[in-house]
Amino acid sequence: MMYSRTAGSARLLSLLVAALLAGGCARDAGPVAVPAPTVDGATIRFAADSPQLKVLRSEAVTDGSASVLQLPARITWDDTRSSQLRSPLPGQVARIEAAPGEKIKAGQVLAWVTSPEFGQVQAEGARGAAELRQARNELARVRELHEAGVASGRELDEAESALAANEAEHARLRALTRGFGSSRSIDQRMPLRSPIDGILVERRMSPGMNVSPDAELPLAVVSDPDRLWLIVDVPEALAGRLKPGMAVSLTPGQGEAAHAVLGHVDDYIDTERHVVQARAELDNRERRFKAGQYVRAAITVPMDGGVSLPEGAVLLLGREQVVFVDEGKGRFARRSVQAEELGQGRLWVGQGLAAGARVVVDGGLLLQQVLDQNVGSADAPAGGAAAAKAAP
Repeated sequence: MMYSRTAGSARLLSLLVAALLAGGCARDAGPVAVPAPTVDGATIRFAADSPQLKVLRSEAVTDGSASVLQLPARITWDDTRSSQLRSPLPGQVARIEAAPGEKIKAGQVLAWVTSPEFGQVQAEGARGAAELRQARNELARVRELHEAGVASGRELDEAESALAANEAEHARLRALTRGFGSSRSIDQRMPLRSPIDGILVERRMSPGMNVSPDAELPLAVVSDPDRLWLIVDVPEALAGRLKPGMAVSLTPGQGEAAHAVLGHVDDYIDTERHVVQARAELDNRERRFKAGQYVRAAITVPMDGGVSLPEGAVLLLGREQVVFVDEGKGRFARRSVQAEELGQGRLWVGQGLAAGARVVVDGGLLLQQVLDQNVGSADAPAGGAAAAKAAP
């Protein structure tokens, strides 16, 4: 992400002006000359008593060889142990047979839905069964006539073909009614059955409620709450650094941290959010987590050396990322870097900064203005302090 530092620059300039005015308005003192900083290329040196040093704040970078990523994550039901049930046909909930928290067996009816469309399927099934019986009787009759020499071979073939067609249609209708719950009578009552064993963890229906197959939310969810999934959103820039097998830790409010292991990292990027999703299994037998809960996941990632620093230390000048290194005794040097986002307001820089180096985190825009003023308006680079922003 990129954050404008215009407000911060204005605040620091105000502090600088106040410091200068305070020095100029001292009691019984004449005008105080503020020593101008000296500039040598991309290095700035201030006098020891320069008031400008009061508005500059530096911070030491930290070792980035094993950075801990603090990433947003959410907890969901384990898809391999869950079933989200919706009504396969439009209708109305007639009766509910199971309560939330109840243990469910595969095939158990959770609710009954009154559906005219299901009644039509039932009627077609009954009609198909009647037509099948008629086709069998007709074939038996034609065979007797054919053996007696009354019916021709062509009539026998037609009767056999008619029976085969009726058997196929009856099998189709039987599979259809079985898929919707199977019922011999025409009562329009369609059962909503669980296909798996588990616990009824969610129920979003009530008697008389209208239901349809395209509902956004399922009517019921049967799952195993002992096992949950942790879905981690990984920034696109860091996606290549996460691998299955990495340790993940998270703390649900108060209490000890829970631990898991990444089991899968997606091979595609969510183009809308520019993240890659990684997944870990959570042992939830102690019921510390809830599906739908949002947490932050900590993942230790090897970063091939480098350092970690606050995102406010990196400025974006056009397409160039820069930092100002505090070299001590009023000396500050600008350096180009390549930064990657770590989350939680931290960036990682692989080259150009040594461990223990101090970088300016407040006042970098003022330092850039000093460099711009030294170059002069005619020779100022396209990406000056006016365009400077914090780098992603």
